[in-house]
Amino acid sequence: MRLDRNEKAILLSYINTYTNTLGMDLRTAKKTAKINIIISKQIAINEGFYGLPPDYWKEIFKMEKENKDDYRTKRYKRARQDGVKDEDIVYFFETHPVERYMMNETQSLININAKITGLKEGQSSEESTRFIRKNFPSYGDPLTELTYGGEEDRLLPHELIFKVNKNIFSYPISDKLKDNLKKFSSFNAYVRFLARNDKLGTI
Repeated sequence: MRLDRNEKAILLSYINTYTNTLGMDLRTAKKTAKINIIISKQIAINEGFYGLPPDYWKEIFKMEKENKDDYRTKRYKRARQDGVKDEDIVYFFETHPVERYMMNETQSLININAKITGLKEGQSSEESTRFIRKNFPSYGDPLTELTYGGEEDRLLPHELIFKVNKNIFSYPISDKLKDNLKKFSSFNAYVRFLARNDKLGTI
């Protein structure tokens, strides 16, 4: 799959992130970032977001106002119940679609690496999975019903990833964040609490 100029710039930025933040060697970072950006672009295409104008949020707001019975209005109704605000939706659509999903693929990569580390340190598969859900965010369709946890543990709407990455999530996990997470069933439950109470910060 070919990448345009903007997507190549995104690729380069993530190669730097993977080397400087995740500690990968340059060869591994280039290979991993290339795989993830292709996946991200394909997801954006499959989900119908690729090629939409950056002001498509206006159409979303219009559909919501008119109470259209549409999958996206149902999704945003649930997302708003999870604390997503107008500013999050605007920022989501004004961000390049490949960048949006690249952020999610990168979070998934962090989660997988943390799980592998846990297994190497002697955790069982179940223990490492619980550790990931407790200490790391996971994103997806908030309408998806999960086979584990409760209502607050559902996948977070992608629109919250910008504020979470900027204001909440840290890697490695800080002691302050660990203390805050002790009060909640999962990282996702913690984010929902913050978002609904206007404590998630600004983009």
